Amino acid sequence: MAGDWSDEQNDAIVADYFAMLADDIAGRLYSKSEHNRLLQPVIDRPRGSIEYKHQHQRRA
Repeated sequence: MAGDWSDEQNDAIVADYFAMLADDIAGRLYSKSEHNRLLQPVIDRPRGSIEYKHQHQRRA
């Protein structure tokens, strides 16, 4: 899928970002790569697009 992100895709990526942020604040380990892998089929976007949206999250 190319082009603009739908509201549903943006909602999913933002929810995922905040889930990672909550883990980060709480000191829990998480894998940004695993989040990306699980999100790809949900929002029908490739790894690179999701990584771009996640780029401000600190842990890999």
